[in-house]
Amino acid sequence: MTGGATNGWAAEEMGQTDLGDKRLNDRLVSLCDRFSESPESPINQACKDWAETKAAYRFFQNQDVEAADIIETHRKKTAERAKPYKTILAIQDTSYFIYTSHTKTKGLGAMSLKKGKHVEKIFSNGLVMHACLAVTTDGVPLGLLDQNIFVRKLRSAERRRFADVTPIEEKESYHWLEALKNTDAIMGDTQVVTVCDREADMYGLFELGDRLKSPVLVRANVDRAINRKSRYAEEDVVRLWSFMRDRPAAGTKTIEIPKRKATPHAKARNARTAILTIKFGSFVFNPPRNNIQYRHSQPPNLVMCAVYAYEVNPPENEEAVEWMLLTNLPITNFQEACEKVHWYCLRWRIEPTFPF
Repeated sequence: MTGGATNGWAAEEMGQTDLGDKRLNDRLVSLCDRFSESPESPINQACKDWAETKAAYRFFQNQDVEAADIIETHRKKTAERAKPYKTILAIQDTSYFIYTSHTKTKGLGAMSLKKGKHVEKIFSNGLVMHACLAVTTDGVPLGLLDQNIFVRKLRSAERRRFADVTPIEEKESYHWLEALKNTDAIMGDTQVVTVCDREADMYGLFELGDRLKSPVLVRANVDRAINRKSRYAEEDVVRLWSFMRDRPAAGTKTIEIPKRKATPHAKARNARTAILTIKFGSFVFNPPRNNIQYRHSQPPNLVMCAVYAYEVNPPENEEAVEWMLLTNLPITNFQEACEKVHWYCLRWRIEPTFPF
């Protein structure tokens, strides 16, 4: 990409950003140019000389420059790019930036606590970023619809025991709801389907989607009780997985599983093709029984649909694919169920964007 081409892109994308000073606005466009040409390079290598490097550091250290002001311009551009499309997927995910070795860096949070071989307690320090990436239903990335960078606050073992007492607004999980609200506010009339992995499987997100009339598609994490006749029913309780296993198979769908490197939380995986059996059906998502924030209110029962997609005959030494997808969109036939599986497959688009 030539310098002139990148300059045109940066000026078009970020030229309307107002940081309160024209010099800062121009510096932002210039930095976008440099980093787009060398996205994996450190600052001193991305900049053309020492003077530009110093200017970049001054920009990042400027207390008047707010990340929210920068991302706001890009969010609006992303929303504009989404207008020609009937349906857009808003893929949410959380990334972790570890700066433990940057001992002089201030403002970092304790990310996790582990026991070391020779040290009783080891903290990894860094920042958490929750982002929402817009992609078309063909998988074409359009840009970010929301981004929130924050410091994690580790809870004590005592606080973790009483997690239900903590208001949702004070929990880290609230960022999933916040991103949904921010996305809904900026997108206007374009239909946006929020797509999330298992971490977002919580009543609060589905209730918010129902209240905003905003579609959501989330992979289930909890084999919860469903179709309860009352909020506190104890008898004739049906569980989500057993309910869906009893549904008739509607057909099969072939998908491509991408390659995955080993991480502390997941095993390595080879790229392959998988044939999934598809079942679908509707159910009633009852509100939590014991969460204190719903104790003095009457939260609604939510009419939801589930798509159960699972692999009957995985290759030898490969873990079988099994997804339980929950949505507030109606699913009345096999094609609509396959569509939701396809949308969930596109969730992987955010992984290479933020591979942390």
